[in-house]
Amino acid sequence: MPRLANNEHCTGCMCCTDSCKQGAINIIEDKNGLWYPMIDEQKCINCLLCEKRCQEICNGISLQRNPISYYTPLTAWNKNNDQRSLSTSGGVFAALASIILGKGGVVCGATIANNRVKHIFVSSLKELPRIQGVKYIQSNLQGIYQQVRTYLEAQQVVLFTGTPCQIAALYSYLGKKRNKANLYTAEVICHGVVSNLILDKHLEYNHAEQIISFRTKSLGWGKDTYTTVIKNGKKVTLENRHKNFFYHAFTSDTVTRPSCYQCRYATIERVADLTMGDYWGSKQSQTEINRGISLLIVNNIHGQQLVERCTNLHTETTHWDLCLPRNPRLYCDKHECKNISITTHLHFLFAYTPRFIVKNIAGPRITKRSFLAYLRAIYVIKRKKIIDRRVEVELKQTLKRLKNENEKSRNINIPPFH
Repeated sequence: MPRLANNEHCTGCMCCTDSCKQGAINIIEDKNGLWYPMIDEQKCINCLLCEKRCQEICNGISLQRNPISYYTPLTAWNKNNDQRSLSTSGGVFAALASIILGKGGVVCGATIANNRVKHIFVSSLKELPRIQGVKYIQSNLQGIYQQVRTYLEAQQVVLFTGTPCQIAALYSYLGKKRNKANLYTAEVICHGVVSNLILDKHLEYNHAEQIISFRTKSLGWGKDTYTTVIKNGKKVTLENRHKNFFYHAFTSDTVTRPSCYQCRYATIERVADLTMGDYWGSKQSQTEINRGISLLIVNNIHGQQLVERCTNLHTETTHWDLCLPRNPRLYCDKHECKNISITTHLHFLFAYTPRFIVKNIAGPRITKRSFLAYLRAIYVIKRKKIIDRRVEVELKQTLKRLKNENEKSRNINIPPFH
């Protein structure tokens, strides 16, 4: 039998199930709301392809990271206000996707369906809004890697977007023979994925039937931590911060997938062609900030080709000491938070403890209205101060390293866009 990553280290990228030509690996959602692979022993022929393509089993030995000497951080936003308003921050992804779709290519991204997230392909601008906006729970990618390969073999241009571990999984699945010219990858700055159970309970506690989006800019960017849902058959934004169970649970770092605490991709050496995220602390005008500002990092020549063709994308070169401090997952993991994690106990908590108790343990926020929530939040904050001290050290080391690399002269000729 092949050896798959255990529940502590499995990232849930689902590369193993697409790698199996016998269809012997299924993805199941466990009782704690996390997706894991399961082998059907009757179908398995012990070819070990799943092992060879699993970055956790192979310890990332085949993973190629971009040299940091090339990285270019940019302040960016989409000039198309309609696309920008539908995006979580500055609408960079929509701008990149528009170029690919305009060339007759396809774009792969995450969408919400039946209160779960999954990856899909879109081939037109009309479909693009389906995959815009951030999602904080894990996406199901079964069959997606296979479809990417099919598109590439047909000589189609593909833009694949996802978390860093999903980008790495795609590269691992395609292997050395992948069509690099036609494949572009854009990763999001990932803070870890939350258990699906947290979303289910968030909807239950708010008497909502369906999640529409995890963030909205209806109140302005930076004030967008409210979910939009279907409630009583109507689309509404849940603006009561006291009932924002999902957001409080997410920011507590206590209900994250176990592997995310020791993420091998939370390092300045990035895997994808491009890195996208919120640009917190931007020095732009208040008008632009209210509309959303993106941080876009160009990681290699291939990514720069795509950005330079985005005429609908406004970009300005920024400085590392401005964009890194508010995005620690670009250079530092959060393994200290593993000590306060309750992810593997969620099923027990929700099944056997009163709602009042589990809400104040899984989604703690500082409020003296609830003594239990107050104590839990104080405990979490105290434990997280440990990681805050390490982040400060890691930041100084990363900035020094980037400064040394940037001092090296570069003379790069950009090949033509295909």
